[in-house]
Amino acid sequence: MTTLQMSQEVQTRLQNHLTNGNEQLILDFDDGVGAYSKVGVCSLDVSFRFLVVDQQAVDAIYDETLASPLGPVLIKGYADNFVNEAPELNLNKFGLITLKTAAGVVDTNVEILDHPETVAAARE
Repeated sequence: MTTLQMSQEVQTRLQNHLTNGNEQLILDFDDGVGAYSKVGVCSLDVSFRFLVVDQQAVDAIYDETLASPLGPVLIKGYADNFVNEAPELNLNKFGLITLKTAAGVVDTNVEILDHPETVAAARE
């Protein structure tokens, strides 16, 4: 199993969004596929975002697990090729979460969506 490394700052930021112990952390490849993605990103950029959802509401499209300091993080199995070489999350100088691997920078602005209405709105 691949381990998603996280700086302490990223861990703290994510922990602030994990409030009730019944949530699942998802690293979503925002490509328009799945219950939480209305439209894929319309550029050549790769876009990832964190979703914090109730464990009972996880879409089956998230079928692979990454280990992390905060517990299991679900991803879409076919997005594995973006994070299979020593994935790491850090804050950049602007306070944005950056995802990089041994191959280079994957995404310079990984958002966190945690409010149920925000995640639900992504479905519509």
